[in-house]
Amino acid sequence: MYDRLLSRYSPHRPIPRFVRRKGFRVAMVAFIFTVFGVQMYFAWGDWNAMGKVFWNIILVTTVVGIVLSFIYAPRTWCSFCPMGSLSAWVAPRKAPLPSGYRSIRVADSCRMKCKSCARVCPMQLAPYDSRGVAEGYLHPDCLKCGKCVEACPLKIMELKA
Repeated sequence: MYDRLLSRYSPHRPIPRFVRRKGFRVAMVAFIFTVFGVQMYFAWGDWNAMGKVFWNIILVTTVVGIVLSFIYAPRTWCSFCPMGSLSAWVAPRKAPLPSGYRSIRVADSCRMKCKSCARVCPMQLAPYDSRGVAEGYLHPDCLKCGKCVEACPLKIMELKA
């Protein structure tokens, strides 16, 4: 939804740096989990009320994501959502990678002048920063979507499994 629909209408402004900071992300995880926990406490035992808690969390976070898409970039919410934050904290950052884990390899010959990979990245990351790194680009917020690989004019990037 963010990449295919909202991307057409988004101003594609830079995602604010503070939303990627660990303190802000921890606060968001704590806030969402607290709201969820308190609501589940009061709804416990009533299946309809418990289902409504899930529905409300999904609805509110989706609305926040859509609003942020119209203010900044389509994936602004993804930069600090609790699920993305938790995933980023457990994502491997060094070799050896678990089998089946995808990595983006940037060749040494990348001159970092065009920055085409960064311009197409839905998370506004800079894969060219990892040129020549053996294990590839392992930024924990990277979706491994491959858009950077497709956009590379020199075709010196590859998505490895």
